[in-house]
Amino acid sequence: MKRIVKEMCAGGDRQKFCEAYLRTMDPERAAAKAGCRDGFSALSRKSVQEQLEKMREAASGQLKREDVLRRLAQLAFGRVNDAIRLALHEGTYDPDELDLSAVAEFKATDKGLEVKFVDRVRALEALYSLLGDGAGDGAVDFFQALEDAGNE
Repeated sequence: MKRIVKEMCAGGDRQKFCEAYLRTMDPERAAAKAGCRDGFSALSRKSVQEQLEKMREAASGQLKREDVLRRLAQLAFGRVNDAIRLALHEGTYDPDELDLSAVAEFKATDKGLEVKFVDRVRALEALYSLLGDGAGDGAVDFFQALEDAGNE
């Protein structure tokens, strides 16, 4: 078994590859993180597929309603400061240290950089629907005010 891992990753680690792949869903980036030569061939190995399936099953049991609520709240109320700094080229940054959770799309065009942010109103609506009717009577007024502000 160890021989397969060494061939697959050339000194890397199958566990690291699987963790990086589940985080990025990019076989080449996962391979680079784990010290593998070829992410696509690593991904095609049965042992890696089995490891990924085990990790997915373990993660699915750990994901709770509160995690979804917390993530939606982060999207709805998150700050865009790091994305703005990055777009304006203010200093040099390590992309892994930036909070770009509010960014839906980052694109370089002939006119410069184009940044699209997540739809905060949709995130708030999803958050509200998950919270249910117990969110309070003021929530309806709050969403109406948000909608009215967007129409102005």
